[in-house]
Amino acid sequence: MTNYNYEKYIVEAIESVMNQTYKHFELIIVDDGSTDQSREFIQHYQSQYPNEIKLIFQENGGQGSAFNAGFEAATGEIIAFLDADDYWYENKLEKIVEYHKNHAGIQHNLLINNQWKFALLEDQVAKQKKGLELYGFLGTIPTSGLSFKKEYLKEIFPIPEKEYKICADLYVKVMFLNNHEIFSIDSPLGCYRSHGKNHWFTSQASSLEYNKITLDKLNEEREKQGRATVQRNSEAEAIGYFMLDSMEFEGNKRYVLYGMGELAKVFYTELKSYIDIVCFSGSFVKNERENYLGLPVKSLEYLINNSDEYDKIIISSSQVSEILQYLQENGIYEEEILAPKL
Repeated sequence: MTNYNYEKYIVEAIESVMNQTYKHFELIIVDDGSTDQSREFIQHYQSQYPNEIKLIFQENGGQGSAFNAGFEAATGEIIAFLDADDYWYENKLEKIVEYHKNHAGIQHNLLINNQWKFALLEDQVAKQKKGLELYGFLGTIPTSGLSFKKEYLKEIFPIPEKEYKICADLYVKVMFLNNHEIFSIDSPLGCYRSHGKNHWFTSQASSLEYNKITLDKLNEEREKQGRATVQRNSEAEAIGYFMLDSMEFEGNKRYVLYGMGELAKVFYTELKSYIDIVCFSGSFVKNERENYLGLPVKSLEYLINNSDEYDKIIISSSQVSEILQYLQENGIYEEEILAPKL
């Protein structure tokens, strides 16, 4: 567990670990130079659980530095990562330990603020490795849903500290996928918080920069291995092609594209030649418009009242789980929705 000034959340994060049904664990907390009351809270819990909790207090060096310090101190066979502003459900460790008997890498779903899934996953060896190599898709599940067998992480660590002040989990996941597969668990095993002080959530403008840095690091490694480098044209295309690869389309069906951003453009460009796309729609469409990319734009209310005019709604947005829930809450049946798996 890495922490920097999360005094508001770290108590719940620590208690979520101490309350696990699986008890054979060590909790390593790396405080990365906090200036709030985090350290007092951490020390309080360490005094209560001296045999279970290891403390590392260091000057602020960023997430990569904190990951490195924690990894160096870890003695367990499995490394599970937890951000200090998130927390796990009590069966998380019990669940992943069983899967790790057969898999070196695990990703599981999280509920954003305990409301909706972070992504839609499949309970199987994920297509992440294929998506990475074919499209440059770097994945979606963040720190608190990732775990790996330590022996495999030795191939990756230490993390480049200068480059990874944040997004160190992206480096770990992508470099792991370069050589190994990740098994996906769709069941949410923890809560991901979206809040004003979330260091990744408030730094999304720089996430594209970290994606580029990580892709460069990956290709440096692949060149050393004598392997072909990974190419990507744009963020939307990398995500869009991976999403499209997870779905099956029927030529005799009529489809609605639900979403009107850059991803929807990728979907439309790739699909228009072999399926019948009748219109676009979106959650913020209140009034019908003449066209978007040459097609009509219909409101959700229109779709609800005119279900005979289409067969399936394709979610063409990165907010897949939120839209899926929204559509179902508004009376669209699950069998009428085609949602990509990430």
